[in-house]
Amino acid sequence: MTDKTRSYSTTEVAQRLGISTQTVQRWVDTGQLKAWKTLGGHRRIEAEGVELLFRLHGLAQPDGTSPASTPASDAPAQALSILIVDDNPDDRDILAHLVSEAFPKATVAAATNGFHGLVALGRMAPDILITDLLMPHMNGFEMLRQLLVGCAVKPRYILAVSSNALEDLADKGHLPQGVAFMRKPLEPDDFIALLKQGVQAPKTPKTATQTA
Repeated sequence: MTDKTRSYSTTEVAQRLGISTQTVQRWVDTGQLKAWKTLGGHRRIEAEGVELLFRLHGLAQPDGTSPASTPASDAPAQALSILIVDDNPDDRDILAHLVSEAFPKATVAAATNGFHGLVALGRMAPDILITDLLMPHMNGFEMLRQLLVGCAVKPRYILAVSSNALEDLADKGHLPQGVAFMRKPLEPDDFIALLKQGVQAPKTPKTATQTA
């Protein structure tokens, strides 16, 4: 039986992760966080799942308890912060290497799917987001949709990558306006040039596609 004596509201979880309450509610609706409803119809999220999620991402608990690791906000400031979201470990390594080539002093973090990506986005508010589109649990299309609708702070530049051409992914979703795209395998010089162009632009550029 669910222990209803220890639970959190959607607002408490959203504020700690830096995301919208609507995003947390969607996670509950899709079963990614377990919850129950009060007699008044309010969601209460099981403490065990929330605390595990926070520990996995090095976040302070909703009760204020600090994790053993140092929070990202206490780390020395860097010129840029970059988040890579990709479920393929080899591709993550390649992307991290290319990013380090482009921006040697940048702080680089990684997530393995869209769900973890949203948590990382809320925590670190990166300048650049690089995401794969086809991933388990939550794909890149859904992550971007929730990011652009529900997160107050958005990356300066977003680049989506995939081994598939965009027209072959039409049944999975569509890229929001302003999100650039490059097809895998990546050409290193073009990838680095696109990143630098995006960072230098005053606003997020229009979608740029590379289909070959």
